[in-house]
Order: sequence, then C-alpha cells, then structure tokens
Amino acid sequence: MVLTPVVALVLFAAALQAQAPTALFEKAPPDVDAALRERVRLFYQAHVDGKFRLADAVVHEDSKDAYFAAEKTRYKGFEIIRINYSENFTRAQVVTAVVTDFAMPGFPSAEARVPITTLWKLDGGEWWWYVEPPGEGRQTPFGTMKPGEGSGADNPFALLRKMPSAEEIQGQVGVDKTEVRLGPGGAGEVVVTNRMPGPVTLELELPAQAGFEAKLERADLKAKEQTRILFRAPASAGTGSSELRLRVLPINRVVAIRVLISGAEPAAATPKL
Repeated sequence: MVLTPVVALVLFAAALQAQAPTALFEKAPPDVDAALRERVRLFYQAHVDGKFRLADAVVHEDSKDAYFAAEKTRYKGFEIIRINYSENFTRAQVVTAVVTDFAMPGFPSAEARVPITTLWKLDGGEWWWYVEPPGEGRQTPFGTMKPGEGSGADNPFALLRKMPSAEEIQGQVGVDKTEVRLGPGGAGEVVVTNRMPGPVTLELELPAQAGFEAKLERADLKAKEQTRILFRAPASAGTGSSELRLRVLPINRVVAIRVLISGAEPAAATPKL
C-alpha cells in the first residue's frame, strides 16, 4: 500500500497552496508550455530510469558543475503539478511530485509523493534546468533556497518545522473513551474516529476471558470516518476488570481500553455483534 505519510501529505498540500495569486492569470502560450513540459519529463524520467547522463542533457551549461556535484536520487515516478512562469515566459518554477521512499522519525520508511521545485530558463530556443548563481541561492533536493527564505511558504524545511510531531499524528486517530463499565451480560461501545487525511486499518487484541466479546464494526476506516467497538460481558461474569488493545496501522498507535464488570450494574441492551 502506498502510504500517504502524513509528512509527505502536509508537504504536498502546502506546496500546492503556496501558488501566488498572480500566477493564476499568467498562462503561457501552448507551444511554450508544451516545450517546457517535454524537457521536464525528460529530466525526471532519466531519474526514474537511473540514467542521469540523459538528465544532464537538459542541464544548462552554467549549472552542469552544480548538477554533477549534487546527489542523484532515483525516483519511482513523477507528476508535474504546477508551473509558474515569469520574465515574459522565459523563466519558470516547476513543482513536481516525485514518488520516492520517505522516512520520518517514529515511522517506517514508506513510498510517498514529495513535491520538488526546480528552476528552468529559456535559452537558445530550448528550456534548461538551472540553479541560481553562487551567492544568489543554493540548490537543494526541494529546489533553490535563497538567503532569508527560511520562513517562506514554498520552503519545505519551514513546512517541516510546522509539521505535527509523531505524537500529534498518532493522536489523529482516537476513541471517545478508554474505559467501559458493564454489568453481567451487559453491552457497551466505544467510538473510533479517524481524523487522518488518509485511511487506517484497525486491529483488536482481546483479553483471554471466557465469554467476553469485543468486535469492530469495520476494520478499515477512510479519512474522517468513524466506527464502533462493540462489547458484551459474560452473563455469569463476576466483578473484575480486563483490558483490550486497539492497534492503528500504519501509524502503529496502540490504545488501551479498560473494561470494568460489576455485578451490581444492570445489563444494558445488547447490540448485535
């Protein structure tokens, strides 16, 4: 399954939203736009195929040393998301979503779509990948970084600083309570809510207790969906307690739910399991 690592999803959404309002009205002539897209596809397809010399064929002569010195990453796929033109359609910033392995502390490495911004210029009738001259910018895997741009909306490193922690990410899948009280033969429920931007899978680890039942209405939850865990205590149960665990994948969150059974409490209506 292709994870929507929350990290990558945040980066991707922010990159799309960072488009300047004026760019919406700067539509390039069709032949200019088609020519640029063809060169960008050649560049990224070379990175998919691992044929970096082919990518070098669209690198401007002034930037070949920078490209040669840069770390080369082999991608699994790509998609051109947005092109912002400037200087009478002779310069362009191209935002491309690349499919690559993405890792974040607290999470396993997973396949993700990550936005990358590259610079292109028209020279001699051809579009060329280039980097800013020394002192004007620094090329990074996320595009060109200029001095003073540490908090810009298009700066993925600024986005990383704003991203939620692993604990906050895990907290986006939660339950309405972590303790259930039942009488003998009684029933109850816990509501599980997925506030993640992508799907999760739920698993239950049940206690070894004769007659005790717990069941998920649904194991797979899409974004913003809810489901219930249904409980039923044995009719002959005495006073006691047990604990079950709800595991949320792929974020690997474990929620402990305590079940208290008291002979003094009347049995509730039993939901169908």
